[in-house]
Amino acid sequence: MEAPTRPVCSQKPLRQKMSQAAEAFPVEPLHPWLTQVLLPFWAETGFDPENGAFVEKFEPDGTPSTADFTRVRVQARQIYVFSHAAHAGYSGVGLARARQAFDFLEAHAWDREAGGWFQRLRRDGPPLDRTKDSYDHAFMLLAMAWLYRAGGDARVLKRAEQTIEFLDAHLGQTRDGAFDGYAEWEVAPGEALPLPRRQNPHMHLLEAFLALYEASGAERWLAQAQRIFGLFERHFFDATSGQLIEYFDRDWREIPQPEGPGGRRRREPGHHFEWVWLLHRYAGLAQDDRAAAAMRPLFDWAWDKGIDRAGAAPFVVYEELDPAGRVLGGGSKRLWAQTEAVKACLAVYERFGDDSAAEGAGLLLGGLFRTFAGLDHPRWREQVDREGNLIREGMPSSSLYHLFLAVAEAIRVLPAAEDS
Repeated sequence: MEAPTRPVCSQKPLRQKMSQAAEAFPVEPLHPWLTQVLLPFWAETGFDPENGAFVEKFEPDGTPSTADFTRVRVQARQIYVFSHAAHAGYSGVGLARARQAFDFLEAHAWDREAGGWFQRLRRDGPPLDRTKDSYDHAFMLLAMAWLYRAGGDARVLKRAEQTIEFLDAHLGQTRDGAFDGYAEWEVAPGEALPLPRRQNPHMHLLEAFLALYEASGAERWLAQAQRIFGLFERHFFDATSGQLIEYFDRDWREIPQPEGPGGRRRREPGHHFEWVWLLHRYAGLAQDDRAAAAMRPLFDWAWDKGIDRAGAAPFVVYEELDPAGRVLGGGSKRLWAQTEAVKACLAVYERFGDDSAAEGAGLLLGGLFRTFAGLDHPRWREQVDREGNLIREGMPSSSLYHLFLAVAEAIRVLPAAEDS
């Protein structure tokens, strides 16, 4: 993506919200860690050569899980990672691994009769759950976009076209003749729309459509992205508060989660940050200033409310807040939210030329590598409590997607920030 022009940033610089306890993380070790530690581990120990697919997860003792299932979204995310890694020159075996996993999914997860992708398979391939989920289809589209971009196989792009045809026909919703988003999963004709409706699968569909547009140059994919951005403007983004709404009823009215008397409206800083990075990409590709304008309110709210600056593990992102910015869930923190915050800082730096945002990315990388990961090994901690103690053991393979992309973006962007 070409670097955007940088308008003068009218908002206050982020330095006013930096932590005194946090320390910036040097960018120089990231490239050797990514190419010599993280990716080789996942290409070898994280790959099941017997079945030609990636390992679903690692157990608390560090061994690959022997549970007899894999989720299609996990395979799709790993295909994305290794296709991107191959395209960027980070992995010599990346494209081969991605192609093996895609062949595994094509053989077992694609519904040859009705179209669409099943949700869960046995480790050797037979379907366990034939549900067709919009979230899973988003990641299949992302995987195919990058696999096509890395390898140029027209068959992959054709399957992506068939996937969106299925998605529009079987999960697409209309209201008064206009596009109204996608259902969470496919239901039989006449059945009620699955609730709650969520912004999350639509966010990842935007990511996939942008990737397909970049990979193919076909305007149809940008048009699909524009439809998702329309939902963001109408329903997901509360411009008054600068907040992202997560859960909705069938008419896109916010509903608390979990439902019932104790239900609360939730805000996830990680998703605020994730949208900031996507809006940056969308604004550049679609030449849409409205998307760029929405970046700062979203970012500023999550930056102000969503980061623990005073805890035992400084400069890490909370998992959940309420609309007033009060911490929910005991102050737990997950790996993926840290990576999305890094990406958002990098996007704000690229879009607005805010040097303090690049500084913020360095501080967040410091929090990530102190609390969740380490440069001397390829493992990570998935979830910790407010004090940084582990509360979720094991290592789901699905998080590699988040970690890889944040590090790849830091490698791409931060040297320019240091030289500026």
